[in-house]
Amino acid sequence: MTNKNYNQNNPERGHGADGLRSGIITFFSQHKVAGNLLMILMILFGAYGLTQMKRQLMPDFGLELIIIDVEWAGASAEDVEANIIDAIEPEVRFIDKVEKVVATAYEGRTKMQLFFEADTSMSKALTDVQSAVSRITTFPQDIEKPIVAQVVQRDEVCRIDISGPFSEKTLKYFARQMRDDLINMGLANVRFEGARDQEIWIEVPSDNLRELDLTLGDISNRIAASSIDLPSGSINSGDISKQIRSEQLARTPRELRQIEVVSKGSGEKLYLKDIARVFETFQEDSPYRINEKGSSIGLLVSRTRGADSLISQDLVQEYMENISTKYPQSLEVVVYDVFSDSVRQRLTMLVENGQLGLLLVLGVLFLFLNGRVALWVAIAIPVAFLGGLGAMSILGMSLDMITMFALILGIGIVVDDTIVVAEHATTLHRRGMHYQDATTQAANRMFAPVLAASLTTMAAFLPVLMVKNEVGEIISGIPITLSLIIVASLVECFLVLPMHLRKSLKKISQAKQTKPRKFDAWFSHFRDQYFCRFSEITFLNKGFTVIATFCMFCIAIALLSSGRVKFEFFALPESDTIHANFTFTPGSSAYVTEAMAKELGRSARAAEDILTNGKGGLVSFGIGSIGSTDTGRGNLITNTTGNHIGSYSVELADGDLRDVRNPMFIKTWEEQTQLLPGLEKLLIFETQAGGPPGRDVDIRIVGKDMQSMKTAAVELQKQLRGVPGLIAVEDDLPFGKEDILLELKPEGEAMGFSAEDVARQVRNSFSGSVAKRFAEDTEEIIVRVKLPAAETKQQTIRDIYLRSP
Repeated sequence: MTNKNYNQNNPERGHGADGLRSGIITFFSQHKVAGNLLMILMILFGAYGLTQMKRQLMPDFGLELIIIDVEWAGASAEDVEANIIDAIEPEVRFIDKVEKVVATAYEGRTKMQLFFEADTSMSKALTDVQSAVSRITTFPQDIEKPIVAQVVQRDEVCRIDISGPFSEKTLKYFARQMRDDLINMGLANVRFEGARDQEIWIEVPSDNLRELDLTLGDISNRIAASSIDLPSGSINSGDISKQIRSEQLARTPRELRQIEVVSKGSGEKLYLKDIARVFETFQEDSPYRINEKGSSIGLLVSRTRGADSLISQDLVQEYMENISTKYPQSLEVVVYDVFSDSVRQRLTMLVENGQLGLLLVLGVLFLFLNGRVALWVAIAIPVAFLGGLGAMSILGMSLDMITMFALILGIGIVVDDTIVVAEHATTLHRRGMHYQDATTQAANRMFAPVLAASLTTMAAFLPVLMVKNEVGEIISGIPITLSLIIVASLVECFLVLPMHLRKSLKKISQAKQTKPRKFDAWFSHFRDQYFCRFSEITFLNKGFTVIATFCMFCIAIALLSSGRVKFEFFALPESDTIHANFTFTPGSSAYVTEAMAKELGRSARAAEDILTNGKGGLVSFGIGSIGSTDTGRGNLITNTTGNHIGSYSVELADGDLRDVRNPMFIKTWEEQTQLLPGLEKLLIFETQAGGPPGRDVDIRIVGKDMQSMKTAAVELQKQLRGVPGLIAVEDDLPFGKEDILLELKPEGEAMGFSAEDVARQVRNSFSGSVAKRFAEDTEEIIVRVKLPAAETKQQTIRDIYLRSP
């Protein structure tokens, strides 16, 4: 056996150098141009990727979901189910790749949700559903055109509230101008909130109908026939070509008043202005908004898929800075619920945490390794990260909470790879091996174990990709990001780092011999005297070691199962927006709902005074909605509408700037709220800032009898409300209004009445008859003929005038 003595002060090149330098690792370790060039390419690749990656709170994910929305004004939930749902369901249930169909019927509307299998071509699915619905010929005549749409994920950017001493029509005009301006600036999705559709009402007193022997339907038909805008062909004569149009479309109340209704034999003509009141108004029973100062209209700004949340908010802020020059000074415009602030805050928090972790890693590196070696190991971390970020941009990934979390996890993995190679090269060099051979041999020797360890780590995370549905799509960024970072780390570790280590070890070889650092001496003493002894004891007492390990495992399981370590399926940061949804007895007027919204606004300010000792600054803004509830970004679809429901939302100061936490504010807000008579339900909760849609826990009750299921749901809610930690316990089958059944008597049949004719005249008396629809400023205006509001409020259904056939 031959022993070779390596002297560090006079290192000697080892035998077999040609073999050590063979291969790609040897090539990169000996050619500084190749290694540096590869490092520069990785840095540039990552820098370019950072400029292309979109910043958002949560990653984009697809929804294999299509909704069908059908309106049938005045219809009961039972009629909607029997005439609309039962007609649509057989047509769409067997469309290719439909997983399940969920339909909900309520007064005047139905919403059906079609869930498709994962990886379904949603464009083809949407076309199939539209074709299936268009083939149905049994729909009632009075329904609105069915709306078939794919549900698309859109992250909210912010909300804009517009109010002031103006009419609702003027406020909507300002809101429309702002919407168009924001869209022209590049914001693709801006929509109204609380903006009621405009209508023209023609109110005909019942006395005039009796005198002229007309029905509301007759007047509606005459308006439709007299107000037209149709092409009538073209004239081609010689060199002249002209288009012929028949344009008599009445678009304003003044034009409608001039429509002839009755022409008597004496030659006398009656116009609409002679028998009816014609005026502009807004759709009845449509949701609207109020703030602390009065009526308001809102704009919801959302980012489209692939857009950058922070850039979108910057565009809104830029527009708001110049808004005072375009609109009256008395117009108040407030930007609130800025969801992009959450994006910026969370990303900043993750970056700061990552920087702190990186500093700790660097401190440990410089503590245990030579300064020059530790420097290049530290540089390897950002280089590997930039390489991974460049690959992420090529794959279309975004910089969000999920990928940032994976990047922080990757810090330790990247450091492990480089430390193993650097430490082994340093050890070989200390034993006397030439610095060039030491780096090459260390990289070649460590390649197999480091590769195996990296593949093991990737194998541990890649099964996450097998999780399906929205949750799987959201967390899929973790294994993908880690895998890309690991691959980039391997490239940096074996193709770039050895060349830098060779230069560092060369400097160490040329430096003068110095005394060992005090820390090195202390650590060697601790390792030899204490750690080695402890390891020897655990090895000699195998039984005790196994039992102790098993006991610690049991303790960990007990901590989880006992609830001492809390489990939360999808942990989310505390939100700055609190919602209060409330419901009155079905049939309650909008005035009662509006009064409750104002009471919630008052009690929110009272809670602020109590919690801040009158200093204020806790509640930034408050907005109420009448006729709709706020889902708090948690649900895709809300199934409840009507004047008897409403909500009030408050935006609190930034969580980092206040001491009052959300549970305390919610509790105080509830205590200060005075409940109005007829209130059935009041739920106060904070918004869900990100994560998969839906509630935390869902319980499904299945049965054939609707009343039995509702009874079971009510009893279950009573039990669940007593469980600590549960809030917002409710079901999605609200009580409806009481029904009044119409039954045609034999006397009515003898007079020539039919059930359809009676139902239509009664419906026109209360809901009105739609005479015409026309487009104006990208909106549809409805002309509705109806009885005066005073008559419908005073008379009962038995007093309605019906004209016999």
